[in-house]
Amino acid sequence: MRNPLCSLASRLPGEWPAAAAAHRGNCLRCQAEAARDRTVRRGLAALADDLFPAPGSLKAAVLRGLGKQDAADARRALVARIAARHAAAAGLAAATLVALGAGLLRRHSRALG
Repeated sequence: MRNPLCSLASRLPGEWPAAAAAHRGNCLRCQAEAARDRTVRRGLAALADDLFPAPGSLKAAVLRGLGKQDAADARRALVARIAARHAAAAGLAAATLVALGAGLLRRHSRALG
């Protein structure tokens, strides 16, 4: 059975935390896994300049999988998310301003009376 610390150490970045880095330095299984990861990364980096043409039916298959609404305009969902994000930010800003205004009004009314 695999040591739970090995599983944790393999998923954390190399510089964080120090205990995981120390474990990776002493555990042969983790060192072997790190060597395999480096080999895979080198292999993928070597493929970075190679272009593989996509089959002509790929775009149609992807758009069909997205559904009718998204297939009509692939950017529609993205635009809706951006609009919702801006609306939420505007609502939060408005609520903050109302709260600050109420606090100032309350403080001002206490000072006067």
